[in-house]
Amino acid sequence: MSRFYKRILIILSGVVFTIVYCEYLIYYVVIAQCGWQYLGKTEGNIDLLKTLILTDIHLPGHIKSSWLDRWRRGWQMHQSFKTIIKLHEPDVIFILGDIFDEGELSSDEYFMDYVDRFYDTFVIPENIKMYTIVGNHDIGFHNNIKPGFAERFARLMKSPPVQFVTIKNTHFILINSMALEGDSCQLCTEARHSINNISEILQCCEFPDRCSSDIVFRNYSRPILLQHFPLFRLSDAICTEPDAPPISDKYTPFRLKIDALSKEATQDLVFKLKPRVAFDGHTHYGCLQHHSYNVNNDNIDFFEYTVPSFSWRNIPEPKYMLVTITPNTYAVNKCSLPRETTIIITAIILFTLTFLCAYRYKISLGRGFSQMKKYNLVN
Repeated sequence: MSRFYKRILIILSGVVFTIVYCEYLIYYVVIAQCGWQYLGKTEGNIDLLKTLILTDIHLPGHIKSSWLDRWRRGWQMHQSFKTIIKLHEPDVIFILGDIFDEGELSSDEYFMDYVDRFYDTFVIPENIKMYTIVGNHDIGFHNNIKPGFAERFARLMKSPPVQFVTIKNTHFILINSMALEGDSCQLCTEARHSINNISEILQCCEFPDRCSSDIVFRNYSRPILLQHFPLFRLSDAICTEPDAPPISDKYTPFRLKIDALSKEATQDLVFKLKPRVAFDGHTHYGCLQHHSYNVNNDNIDFFEYTVPSFSWRNIPEPKYMLVTITPNTYAVNKCSLPRETTIIITAIILFTLTFLCAYRYKISLGRGFSQMKKYNLVN
């Protein structure tokens, strides 16, 4: 093989390795650095539940995004999600809304294609259950929801406005944030009715001797609240996490019922459901807030985790949460995906090393040939 073809082979090998590493292997390298936080003596508990939580996927649509953006973001999220499932093997997955970037703008025909693209991107094994919650980008904010859009999402995504899910004796309550406006619309009325029913079930499970209703009892534990909007807060000024919003956005006042739930809606949820922890999204950044309420001399204390976005379109370092749960305890680990800047810099370094190797190979061959002629080893 001539020196020219050997240099070409070096370059092609380097290019292939760079593509494979930056488009496949780097996800394994980064995601493998994060893992489940086990709960000490309860590690072997049969009720231990490994829960994956992510939010604000914003799968690009045809109106605001180019085909290249749709392909690139879809590939990144597909590869990341597939790697997460393979390495972490969760028992259940919760996606907290804004699954689609243009759901509220989509016709019925396009929305069905949108849903198919979501399931093609986020493929799950048969043994893992996935639950989705609606966000404002999926159907619109409360006052802008078009007729049938909320029902369309609930039907195609199998996601009713309020869900009460029990897995391994841990209770989850999934809520459509836009249904907590507090008015008399049908969506809000149905949500209030469902929340009241769940509240009654939880009270009966907690105090069976006080309950005379014909209710199927479950082992009681304080539920985990999941929704799209954060609970009531005036801004993100309280957020001190490393992935909190930038200073330019941190002190911007929230528009209640748009950026966060109203105080009344938050208190209603807390008083009726008594959550032990809450998870939400919507802001695209991370936040940890402590809540403390007193209800009939009963203290309700819990933490609220605002989960960062899972999309590179929203933040430079997308994240997800691994939550280890038993009926009475939980542990949270926040995990990162590769930064796009890291991928780009890595590709530049690998390409540079490839061409340097090919260039040095040429020089080395030239020098070796000259030495052989010097000592009369070649004609």
